[in-house]
Amino acid sequence: MATRDWLVRPPYGILGRSRAARRAGPAASGMTMRFPVICLVIMLLTACASSAPNPTPAPALLPATAPLPEPGAPQPTVIAAGVRLPGRLLFVRDGTIWMWQDQTGRPLIGDDQAVQPVWAPDGSAIAYIQRDQSSSDLMIAPLDGGGPLRLTNNGSRHPPGSFERISDSVWAFYPSFAPDGQTIAYASQYAPPSGSPAAEYHLALFTIPAQPGGVRRLIYADDTGHVGRVTHTPDGSAIVFTLEPAYAGGSSQIMRYDRTTGTVAPQPDVPSGSYDPAFSPDGRWLAFAGRDGDRTDIFAVPAAGGTIVRLTGLGTARAPAFSPDGRRIAFLAVAPGETGFDLWVADIRIIGDSIQASSPRQVSMGLRADADSGLSWGK
Repeated sequence: MATRDWLVRPPYGILGRSRAARRAGPAASGMTMRFPVICLVIMLLTACASSAPNPTPAPALLPATAPLPEPGAPQPTVIAAGVRLPGRLLFVRDGTIWMWQDQTGRPLIGDDQAVQPVWAPDGSAIAYIQRDQSSSDLMIAPLDGGGPLRLTNNGSRHPPGSFERISDSVWAFYPSFAPDGQTIAYASQYAPPSGSPAAEYHLALFTIPAQPGGVRRLIYADDTGHVGRVTHTPDGSAIVFTLEPAYAGGSSQIMRYDRTTGTVAPQPDVPSGSYDPAFSPDGRWLAFAGRDGDRTDIFAVPAAGGTIVRLTGLGTARAPAFSPDGRRIAFLAVAPGETGFDLWVADIRIIGDSIQASSPRQVSMGLRADADSGLSWGK
């Protein structure tokens, strides 16, 4: 599948991408849900997962003025000169969660299995997904000391590679804190897989307390689609998420779950084929990745509905995240001639009822960020 198609139809973490595919670049991904799950079953039964190659060392993020590495040493990732970012920005590279602050970054969490991080509203903790061979769990890592805490226990005691393990395991994806920090919304399966072999299931929308020992609660399921990336409105009144089609030929749609009424409807004036929703801090604007022919860029629309505004024109952009002060927007995009995702940023200007973005600046070079894990920008 072409790079453009992969950008429009994002994969679902390890269900859609093996480790080899993740490293091969955008063109190696973009499958529908059904096919990757069947591939996963085959991989488990043949014990392919245990033979995956060792990860390449993650290079340090260095100031642009850092000395060049010695000949033969791993090439470092460097940042573009003159770009400083306020706050703290989370991204994922090779299954490790990194934090970008000012002009440098450092690894925080991960051993090739940590993805999809998101800041707690007060910045005191990070929620993320911990992958396993046939399951994934929702974790929370306090930043004031101590190790990560497990919020779900989705694994199985059955032997690796067995059908029993596949049927007994549960997947979790795309966490999002409620604005009060008390609960987390995320995507997970609501029933054991079906079929022979067991490879068919749907991802639904759940909430769970943000402390260990809580019980998850199913709040929305649709047999025609899979819940994808999840976010909350800044006032906490709604949960907005991507609904990916469960079958070939469909199109993704950004949906809105009203927490008061329990009703679900398409987000106003967001076209089909859109995904990766992200609200501005004041809740006035929703940014998203959208299709424009065979290109994918970042757009914005008033949260209550209205005229769509294009914010980027690179053709390979996704995963928008507003800065905490709402004055910038970061996103991931593939630079011309490159194969991996780098970090970009643009200044935001709001004039009356309109939003404008400056020409985007490339912040990193050679980052190869995990676009499906997206970005989370905190104070």
